[in-house]
Amino acid sequence: MNKRPKKVENMKPILINQGIGFEWNITPNYFNKNNSDSDESDREQSVEPNKKKVRKINTIQRQEKQKQEELRLRKLEEELIKIETNPQNADHFDRLVLSNPNSSFIWIKYMACHLQATEVDKARAVAKKALSTIDTKEEQEKLNIWIALLNLENLYGTKESFKQTMDEALRSNDEYQIYIKILDIFAESNKLKELEELVTKVNKKFRDSMDAYLHCATVYFKLNKCGKARFILQKALSSLPAKSHVTMISRFALIENNDGSAEEAQTLFEQVLTSYPSRIDVWSIYVDMLIKSNRIDLARHALERATIQKLAPKKMKSLFNKWMMLEEKHGTADSVDNVKESMNNYVALVLNNKKN
Repeated sequence: MNKRPKKVENMKPILINQGIGFEWNITPNYFNKNNSDSDESDREQSVEPNKKKVRKINTIQRQEKQKQEELRLRKLEEELIKIETNPQNADHFDRLVLSNPNSSFIWIKYMACHLQATEVDKARAVAKKALSTIDTKEEQEKLNIWIALLNLENLYGTKESFKQTMDEALRSNDEYQIYIKILDIFAESNKLKELEELVTKVNKKFRDSMDAYLHCATVYFKLNKCGKARFILQKALSSLPAKSHVTMISRFALIENNDGSAEEAQTLFEQVLTSYPSRIDVWSIYVDMLIKSNRIDLARHALERATIQKLAPKKMKSLFNKWMMLEEKHGTADSVDNVKESMNNYVALVLNNKKN
């Protein structure tokens, strides 16, 4: 007989929510809620790549802009270098003097640019502008402009414009410097009459200046006016104090040697040393002049004469050292030994004199 199964009381449904992540009771908004969360996530995921793309584009644009700016600056720099090395027109020079207002070199090149185009008035105007622009502390730069302006007036101006410029230059600068520069200007342009008049004026105005006499003599030598140059020496010796005569003659002799007659220069030194044999400074200048002129035998002979004199040991040491240097450079082993022997003889003589 079959048994009827027992009835199980209070049996619960199998599908219940016991923490297994499943919701049995689903409301009508369930899917809407979850769909909303999903859409939000999708939008966030789509926005992030867009931001990265924008940032990348901005970076590329910024880099390109920076590259273009670097190219522009490089091109500008190259243009400025080209202008500085080879300015071609007034605009170029205007830019140069704007960035280098105290450079007399650039201002003078600016003047020359106008002169090449026979624009004398424009060149003159540039010089005037330079004088008003260059800082007052830059005295040498201003002086350079004054000299350039004097050259301009000498070559392209009139006697009146030159004199007016010269008077202004004398008021604005050291008079001696201006007069000396004008001497050079007259010499270079072969204006002998004006030169002689100015030489007379300079020698009278600066009668106590050895440099003034020497400069006038140099100008005459370069013009092959040797007689006039030597007359300057005589004029100097009649005006300068006696204590300056040896120095004046020695310095003049060096100019004579370079631009006049080497024999005349040698004669001047010999005359001085005959009267002042103990002037070691003159012996040294004389020997250096002879060596520089490659008259080695004459230099050697001069030192031999100098070292047989009765001079103080300190002076003799200086002469022997110069003689030794000459022989080591231009002489032979025998000539070096000859100097050593002369030195030993002198030392022996000094020691002997001390004993006596």
